[in-house]
Amino acid sequence: MFGGRRGVKRWPRSLLALVALAVMSGCGGDDDGVGPVGADAYTAVIDDFLPPVPSDGSRPVVFLARLGEEPFALDDQVAMIAAVEESYDLRFVDEIDAALDNGDSDAPTRDDGLLLGIGTISTAPPHVVRVEVYRAAGMVDAHKVTLVVRDDAWRVDTSEPVDPEVLVSDE
Repeated sequence: MFGGRRGVKRWPRSLLALVALAVMSGCGGDDDGVGPVGADAYTAVIDDFLPPVPSDGSRPVVFLARLGEEPFALDDQVAMIAAVEESYDLRFVDEIDAALDNGDSDAPTRDDGLLLGIGTISTAPPHVVRVEVYRAAGMVDAHKVTLVVRDDAWRVDTSEPVDPEVLVSDE
């Protein structure tokens, strides 16, 4: 009915998408003008905990799990992988044991990887999230990370050590 008649002007899809994006960006957000907390914020957090890239050009394996939360949305997973894929093999796991050899809570991670557990970033300032880093059984660090938005980009502002709570073994 709308596009099938002669003389009716059709808007290019790219222009419609641009208009929709502009309208959505003008909708309400957090008090600091930041929209919903998404992949960009989580990528900023994990960037602070990624291991060094070996000089041989191999990509370290990094497993990412939610700490007591629902898994990341598929779109967020894709965006986070794309952000680090040149240097890291980022793998998402729904269950923490899936990242460990034989699913044993006292085992090292699979493929000599690193396991990062991350909570939910608070949507209102201060944007705080819990991060736990599992290197091996008994080698777990935890951090309370605060993010800020500078120049329209998420950045880690502070990271302070806290006691691990989730990625600890059952010993």
